[in-house]
Amino acid sequence: MPAAETAFLPPAFDFAATFIFAVSGALLAAKRGYDFTGIFIIALASSTGGGLLRDGLFIQDGPPRLLQYPAYLLIIAAATLIVVGFGRLVRRIRHFDKLVSLVDAMGLGAYAVVGMTIADANHLGVVSMVFVGMVNAAGGSFVRSIILAEESRLLRPGTLETTAALMGCFLFLLLNRLQPNDPTLSAWITILFVFVIRALSVYFNIRTKPISAFEDSWSKDQPKGL
Repeated sequence: MPAAETAFLPPAFDFAATFIFAVSGALLAAKRGYDFTGIFIIALASSTGGGLLRDGLFIQDGPPRLLQYPAYLLIIAAATLIVVGFGRLVRRIRHFDKLVSLVDAMGLGAYAVVGMTIADANHLGVVSMVFVGMVNAAGGSFVRSIILAEESRLLRPGTLETTAALMGCFLFLLLNRLQPNDPTLSAWITILFVFVIRALSVYFNIRTKPISAFEDSWSKDQPKGL
């Protein structure tokens, strides 16, 4: 039984987030010209990197859920096949970086919720729940950057991503305190909230900034990643 279900959320939340992040990673890999294997590996890292960090470093209640439930690999394979099958359309996508960011945004809140509910099911405290939720939400992007040998956009000033996930974690905590008998509704509200915050920051180019004391050191030639 998927962990999200043991934490009183339908497994669809975890599976949907896995599919969304797999599509995001596969799109990025396809745009870089990778072959099928490369696309699958990047899709795998994008969609399960946070979960592997969560299970391997923090929860440690057995093998990672990726290995316990074959459905995850099937979902990632399906996302890879979809992107490969529509490769010609991928090549024509305008504003590709923004599209990937918006696709990520749909899964960001879902993974934050899944991570927090798994932490809650393992009787972790509030601070630990938020931390695991953040790792679950942002870990895939971080692992993907390591594989691609590039600086993670999570470390650079940019549009609101980790900030949106963090806000979603606190909102989910609040909603669960206000309506403890309906975690599914709290999850949906949180997912929508995180998506809206992330989408608005991309659309209106709302960005974080370097620390003011070091702003002169921030090169204008740094990549303007989302």
